[in-house]
Amino acid sequence: MKNTKPKINMKYIEEKDTIDIDENIEYIRISNYEIKENIKGIEFNSCIFEKVDFSNVKVEKVDFIDCIFNKCDLSNIDLSERLILRCEFNDCKLIGTKFVSTSLQNLLFHNCLMNYSNFNNSRIKEVEFNNTKLKDSTFIEVNHNKLEFNSCDLENSELFKTKLKDVDLSTSTIEGILVNTNDL
Repeated sequence: MKNTKPKINMKYIEEKDTIDIDENIEYIRISNYEIKENIKGIEFNSCIFEKVDFSNVKVEKVDFIDCIFNKCDLSNIDLSERLILRCEFNDCKLIGTKFVSTSLQNLLFHNCLMNYSNFNNSRIKEVEFNNTKLKDSTFIEVNHNKLEFNSCDLENSELFKTKLKDVDLSTSTIEGILVNTNDL
């Protein structure tokens, strides 16, 4: 699958040591940073996050558009009912992250640790998982168009009421996977 990459005009990117999370954030690069205050009702647009830790904060009504995440920790955050558009996640930790009823479009997850993630009722369009661990994750009633799993670990994951007709799992570990035969 050829995903649309994040549309980031690098000439506008500004290096930041900290971020003010009271307003929409765009065109920043932030590295080696732990976000310590809750994030609510903002949009990150055209941002690059490197080794940023989001795991200790409550995230509400936050959208990510045209962002790149490198070696970030987004574990146990709730991204339900949000928009994540044209983003890349490289070598990130997203254990237990909730994507319930989220619109996920043009995304790449590469070499990520995403065990126990929840994608229930999500709308997925052109999403690619490469060499990603998704053990014990749930994909229930997922509406998708162009969903790919390349060399992923889906051990003990659940894929119920999610059509699997055009989903190729041949390069992935699927031991203990739970599916409904009506979805095949």
